[in-house]
Amino acid sequence: LMFTVANEMTVADSKGWAAFPCVKALTRDIHRYQAECRAFMRRVPLLYTAADTGSSTVVEYLTCELENEDDAVDAYGLNVYSYCDEQYLDSKGKDNFRYSPYWTIHKQFKHFSKPIIFSEFGCNLGTFMTSCPFVGGRTWPDVKTFFKDHQLGEILSGAIAFEFSMESNEYGLALTPGFTSDAANKDSTYLLDSYFALKKQFEAHNVSERWDGAEIAGCSWLPSKAHKMSYKHRPSKCPSSKEVKKMFKEKGIKTKPNWAKLPPTPSGTSWGELASCAEYEVSAELLHEASCHKNASISRISSSNSSSNGSNSSGSSSS
Repeated sequence: LMFTVANEMTVADSKGWAAFPCVKALTRDIHRYQAECRAFMRRVPLLYTAADTGSSTVVEYLTCELENEDDAVDAYGLNVYSYCDEQYLDSKGKDNFRYSPYWTIHKQFKHFSKPIIFSEFGCNLGTFMTSCPFVGGRTWPDVKTFFKDHQLGEILSGAIAFEFSMESNEYGLALTPGFTSDAANKDSTYLLDSYFALKKQFEAHNVSERWDGAEIAGCSWLPSKAHKMSYKHRPSKCPSSKEVKKMFKEKGIKTKPNWAKLPPTPSGTSWGELASCAEYEVSAELLHEASCHKNASISRISSSNSSSNGSNSSGSSSS
């Protein structure tokens, strides 16, 4: 389970490039709210999702610690639809990962230290194109690359096939009740060929049993304890003002680069419903995991509250 703080900011409007400080500020405020309310709620990781491979400058910016660790997203998502052929052949006629569109992703993220997720994937063009009654369709040949070393095995932390319910874009894996005029579809769901093809791929490829029992709730646990890493994974480094300025110029953005400073927490969050925590029962293990990840945030919030009037103020823009 993850919360998406923003999705494809630059697709519909080029001004989205100038709005990324707002994404980091929202991430900061939610993280701090989660830290203060850690006794009553599960800490759900925060994700940004980008179209296709995205910009390396944006990746580094959203995952780096600008003010502190609170403004860095916990994971980075890619909405990827570029794998549109059964095979990508090299000069010898053999299927070769390095000739596939995922090789670019491999090169960009092989040293990345945060989880990478295909928040959407599944090309439905070319050989995978289908239409009503949706016979055939996608065969998901890219799934195997998610599990192989020196491909995406060490890089990718998960992948979500888009999408379950059929819509006019024809990406669906099932005809949900009422999608067609067929009377038999009124109250029934029909699973399509693409669904069963995906099921077959997921059954054929799985993670190593060495990941079973991984102590993910422990503060010191690292993936390298389950499997030797092939690459060194480094923390993200915030891009320089020169790099940001260059990117703005390349994208034709007339707005002055503004990534060096984040917007403040919105006013109005220190009273009313936003000033208190929603109270839920949380297991001891999840409480431990939450405090494990956010000790620094808790320390900062406690320090801030000690100088205030002592009220249970979240100091957050979102719950």
